[in-house]
Amino acid sequence: MQRARLREHPRKISLWNAFVSQELKRHNDALGDEGRKRVSSEVIKEISARWKAMSSQERIEAVGDGAEKLTERRDNRKHGIHNVAAHAFNDIRANLATIVQELENLNGRTGAEFLLVAVRSKPDQYNRPYVFYTNERIAQYVANATSRKEGLHQFAMRMEAACIGGLEEVIRSRQSELRDLKNRTAALIIDKLKQACIRGEIGRMAYVNFDYHITLQHGVVLEGWPSGIKFAAPGKFTSIPELQTLYTAWDTGAAHFRSLTNDEWRAW
Repeated sequence: MQRARLREHPRKISLWNAFVSQELKRHNDALGDEGRKRVSSEVIKEISARWKAMSSQERIEAVGDGAEKLTERRDNRKHGIHNVAAHAFNDIRANLATIVQELENLNGRTGAEFLLVAVRSKPDQYNRPYVFYTNERIAQYVANATSRKEGLHQFAMRMEAACIGGLEEVIRSRQSELRDLKNRTAALIIDKLKQACIRGEIGRMAYVNFDYHITLQHGVVLEGWPSGIKFAAPGKFTSIPELQTLYTAWDTGAAHFRSLTNDEWRAW
């Protein structure tokens, strides 16, 4: 039993096909938009008669590159979206290579540092997130500046998600990051407080009247709170950069609790 299958190699467009196509276009252009109707058999007969009257050389000259153009138009109808996406991918890749080379040269000449991130704006684009940087300190800064301590590749992927998802996605992502950072910072501070306390158990951190609730009651002082950052519970913050600074200070030990000695506590 025979089974129908798609033609893997489309039939080659002949000179006759190309001639008919360009003559019909010329015919329709002469009529204008208002005069265009379905092509009648008389028009095809007239085109056929002229074709038959031509020699082989005249036919080649009359068609010119019409066969190639018609083939390209047919292929574009089938693969147009793919070709556009593939062309964009190759265009991005080639130009990024040129830009990176220029940035490397500029870095070598001037010592200026660069961070380049290229991401998609549509999900059907081919290029993956691309990151280029000239100094490891840039990667370290991004890790310290993001609440998740993420690397540049993770940063680029989240940036791509925001670019594809739009402003609403950015807002949701920012709200989620702020909420997560508040919780992690608060948990870190209370954990450090419990580790430092040697006089009784502390159930929670007191930001209001800290001296009375923490120092007076348990002999614990706070040292190294970041300059310029208000002394308040992490849940009161609305600025991600401020929270990141606060979290980093506690995570690195720059900010810390210290239990006073008995003599210090009595003197206090």
